Amino acid sequence: MDELIKEFIEKNVIDALKTLLESSDDGEITKSASVVASQFGAGFDISSEESVKKLINSFRKNLTLLIQKTWVDSADISLKEEILVKLEKYCVSIEEDKWAEVFGSFIKILDSVIYLMFGSTSKTADFTEYALRIDPEFGIFWWYVKSLPATNDWTNEKNKAVMLIAMFFLANY
Repeated sequence: MDELIKEFIEKNVIDALKTLLESSDDGEITKSASVVASQFGAGFDISSEESVKKLINSFRKNLTLLIQKTWVDSADISLKEEILVKLEKYCVSIEEDKWAEVFGSFIKILDSVIYLMFGSTSKTADFTEYALRIDPEFGIFWWYVKSLPATNDWTNEKNKAVMLIAMFFLANY
């Protein structure tokens, strides 16, 4: 996968993601998050409460619409409803600045939404490659998400930076 992703993004973005995931220095985290976010066209200021509020609102609206409009088999209708409830709880928590507390929930929500969109294909080992081939922008996003750990012991600010990157993509997808 490392060689394939290099066909779609610059080395500095890959390096910035590595730094973002490994660093505990707030300055490095902010700088690296900015580089990674630029891959998705993000130009928001993560230190601006107003920008973050607007992003959360856009993310909530767009992801809710995406979930509601995704056609699923009748067996997955309850999953859609469950994800919508989890999304609302997640958004309330981050509005209360509880980023570190809900990181795991965020990853599970994303996995579930992608499952709704792509079905069991999203659970295969080569899904990221598949996504890169059919929609490079989405594939890069999914590569980013799959680069994140399932859980972490990061600071609230680092969790916020990491999640805002993904949220920016989904708010504008």
